[in-house]
Amino acid sequence: MNNERQWRFDPLDSWFFREARTFDTSGSNELNSLFPPPARTVAGAVRTLIGETQGVDWQDFANAEKYADLKQSIGSGDDLGALRIRGPYPLWNNERLYPAPLHLLAKEQKYGFLKPGVVVQCDLGKVKLPKLEESLPGAKPLENAWLTNTDLQRVLKNESPEKVWHSRDLYSTESRLGIARNNAQRTVSDGLLYQTRHIRPRAELAIGATVSGIDPELYPAYGVIRFGGEGRASTVTVEEPSLATVEAPKIDSRNLLLVLLTHADFGGKWELPDFKEETQGDIKVWRGKINGVDLILHSAVIGKAVREGGWDLLNKQPRPVQSLVPAGSVYFCTVEGDVQTAVKTLHGCHIGQHTALGRGELAIGFW
Repeated sequence: MNNERQWRFDPLDSWFFREARTFDTSGSNELNSLFPPPARTVAGAVRTLIGETQGVDWQDFANAEKYADLKQSIGSGDDLGALRIRGPYPLWNNERLYPAPLHLLAKEQKYGFLKPGVVVQCDLGKVKLPKLEESLPGAKPLENAWLTNTDLQRVLKNESPEKVWHSRDLYSTESRLGIARNNAQRTVSDGLLYQTRHIRPRAELAIGATVSGIDPELYPAYGVIRFGGEGRASTVTVEEPSLATVEAPKIDSRNLLLVLLTHADFGGKWELPDFKEETQGDIKVWRGKINGVDLILHSAVIGKAVREGGWDLLNKQPRPVQSLVPAGSVYFCTVEGDVQTAVKTLHGCHIGQHTALGRGELAIGFW
């Protein structure tokens, strides 16, 4: 039985997925919105809608024995139970968009690729830092950029994309001004003005996630839910999976490119999990295994750390802020062993911590 379903979130108003900074952070009093929303925000929305369709009383859910079977399916607190999520990701005209890999550089409509260059001495020791294959003066990394399935597959083969989508193509932003309220006295609170920047999605934009692991009878077909900060309403549609998936290119080279399609939790580190330093000659590399595949890591292109926190509903307190390796980061590896087996094993898998939330989804290419 296929228990996988495609969840689609469509806005009824603006969206606000608050960044990890607090309102009293010095230097700025406007909080921006993250995009796409944090994985825990989407997981919370999924669990909430499932629970509400099952008639859950959330005040009793954590301790009531009558919800024991449901808790095995959707978990409680940080435990997701049997629930598994892939994503979240933007949907544009019902097609998944993927983060542009960060080894792809652009100047206007010209593109170039980074790959490990000559050995240099730096703070890491003697390593092969990424370098452009061909000179492209003024080329810059593509930040907040997205690719379609077809264009991502082109990039995984070291071919230039036909079109790059930027965040400004997907949504506009709106500044909002608010003030804290004293509901008991029906007055405002002195000195508690705040500013936020909301996302106003284009009509073609939605948020998607693929949910699996639970009895299909638990899935609702449709619903309306408060989604993200300030309880902004969104409609939810749950359907059989219909999105095309990224196929790994035909790879004969041992030089594998590991691309993160979602943010990854490597415990605050940049290296691939459980990889250890060693030297080949006098060059520093990192050796390790992912799902039984032996790899040597030579270099990486990693974006700015993504900071995610949030609110712990179960314990009614803020979550500790975590630093995540951002989606789009790439790792230049060589494989030891059969290449085709390695590609089949690694492509589409999840690595790192909290993979049930969709963290650390991989796509494989070559360099």
